[in-house]
Amino acid sequence: MTPQQNVSLIRILFDEIYSKGNLSLCDQILATDIRVVDPSAPNFKGGIAAFKEREATIRHAFPDKVVRIDEVFSTEERVIVRWTTQGNHTGALLDIPPSGRNIKISGITIFHLMDGKILEVAQAWDRLGLLEQIGAVEPSAALHQ
Repeated sequence: MTPQQNVSLIRILFDEIYSKGNLSLCDQILATDIRVVDPSAPNFKGGIAAFKEREATIRHAFPDKVVRIDEVFSTEERVIVRWTTQGNHTGALLDIPPSGRNIKISGITIFHLMDGKILEVAQAWDRLGLLEQIGAVEPSAALHQ
């Protein structure tokens, strides 16, 4: 695929799956053995079903979340995205009860694509910032000066 086609595919992921929760599109744009490399998901099993389960968990905690692409760069096999997500924490996030607080976090994701499908999602994002914003951990004065 061309870099432009790859970016179009990633925009579908961000607009339809991440922002609108349309998980039915996962089967069309994800490789069957999709991998997620993310420190917040050390036990990710791999595959579309596990990806959908992860997204459903996030959507439950933040039902109105929107994920915006801030910057994007693409080659024939990789797309790099700097993104921002916002939403309200109105559902439980694993064992963290809803706080009702609005969150705004950012991250960077490298997508590996093959044969018109997303094969791997490798990302780093502000997990501490999320936990602070929903009140799961106290903000560290040393980190906020």
